[in-house]
Amino acid sequence: MDWDDYRYFTAVVEHGSVRGAAKRLGVNPSTVTRRLDRLEGELAVSLFIRSPNGLIITTEGVEVAQRTEQIAHQFRIMESTVKGRDQRISGRIRMAVPDVLASRILLSEFPVFTELYPDIDLELIPGYQNIDLQSAQADIVIRATNEPPESMIGRSYGPLALAAYATPAFQEKHKNLAAAAWVDWAGDTEVARSYDRLRQEFFANVKVAIRCDQIEMQRAAIVAGIGMGVLPCFVGDIDPDLVRLTAMPVQPGPELWILTHPASRSVRRIQVFLAFLRDTLLGQADAIASGLD
Repeated sequence: MDWDDYRYFTAVVEHGSVRGAAKRLGVNPSTVTRRLDRLEGELAVSLFIRSPNGLIITTEGVEVAQRTEQIAHQFRIMESTVKGRDQRISGRIRMAVPDVLASRILLSEFPVFTELYPDIDLELIPGYQNIDLQSAQADIVIRATNEPPESMIGRSYGPLALAAYATPAFQEKHKNLAAAAWVDWAGDTEVARSYDRLRQEFFANVKVAIRCDQIEMQRAAIVAGIGMGVLPCFVGDIDPDLVRLTAMPVQPGPELWILTHPASRSVRRIQVFLAFLRDTLLGQADAIASGLD
């Protein structure tokens, strides 16, 4: 039995098609089809019904998917337990972090860390959406939240300072900001709800012109003159093309947390990297909370 075949099967279940699974796994659709056919041959059952409308999972397919998830869950438990015994200052660390925080604050400090620990391999993954540390999607998560998961451990570095920004030309053109266009945050996340609250409190009548799910795209949209919008002060204040709008005083956003799984906290390479992150964020505390009392 080739357990890798189950990985292909699970991808098809998750994405609902061979093409979607192939894209997720980075392989050709024919490879996914071949693996699926082989698994069905090994099990002597049909896992999917092939129809003109696509794949329809069978009762047996549902059972295999459920049992596969149970086995995967046990592997994740084993991994988190064993990982905590690793005291080598080497190996990979996967960190989920908002791209703007990485590019504006963290990455400029990383050369120091990589020189001190050349055997540690850092991998950064997008961190705006919720990342499940329980399933080992990441070792460390930096997240703006006022409700960190109870199953995780970490530390808050205080709230992000948020302000409304526009270009000087946009501000000059729209004397009545209540009728101006707005650059909003996309998605249903805690950050999005925070932005929406500020918009309704200070700019209740504005019309949303565009929504973005990354801060750098938001900033670019504001700089392009599409509208005004909220940005972290450590992004907006240093941009020569933007000005703060006095209609909204600087507001506290969600708190900035560094989170990790309890089992990972005892891994030596995680420990040294967490200490480095702590010192870096503490050194940037004034920029992160700029304008807050």
